[in-house]
Amino acid sequence: MIRILATGLVAFSMLGATIAQAEDEHWENLTFDKLDDVATSALRQAQSLSFRNDREYCGYIAFDGNDRLRFTAPLQGTSDSCLTPEVPGDWELVASYHTHGSLAQSGSDESFELPSGDDLRGDLDEGIDGYLSTPGGRFWFIDTIDKHVFMVGDVGYFSKDPKFVQDKDCGPWQDHTFKEIYRMEREGIGACDL
Repeated sequence: MIRILATGLVAFSMLGATIAQAEDEHWENLTFDKLDDVATSALRQAQSLSFRNDREYCGYIAFDGNDRLRFTAPLQGTSDSCLTPEVPGDWELVASYHTHGSLAQSGSDESFELPSGDDLRGDLDEGIDGYLSTPGGRFWFIDTIDKHVFMVGDVGYFSKDPKFVQDKDCGPWQDHTFKEIYRMEREGIGACDL
């Protein structure tokens, strides 16, 4: 994913009061379950837009100036890249989120069911983790500290592109190292061939 800076602020969404309590939502109390819930809400919105418009949609998850965990509204990118939403200066970024769009973008054998090397590098460069939804409805977490990607939800966790066909031999494993993903792209090999 290529990140291009967009000008202006986007509209912001936030979850209900249970997530918005400052004393419950600061870094020391942040759990993956809470973060996954916020990412799921953001990606559910983005996934339907992504299929309808055949574009990637991206955003951020952050603590706002009042220590509430929030996400930016999904921002439309291109068929294979994202725009980077601007966020207020008092927001503390936690993670990015983005979709891989519709299969209509693909005339190649390239798989959009895994995070790409560009996705990994983008999150590493920003110093944050990431979340991804795929055309098959998979839900991925990109861990930039341990340099692993983990499947949070398999095919159909999110809505699927009508053109999606289940993986033939085997699908992506439940987790991959960054090195594996870089190697798969560099050598043009699939997860089954590692």
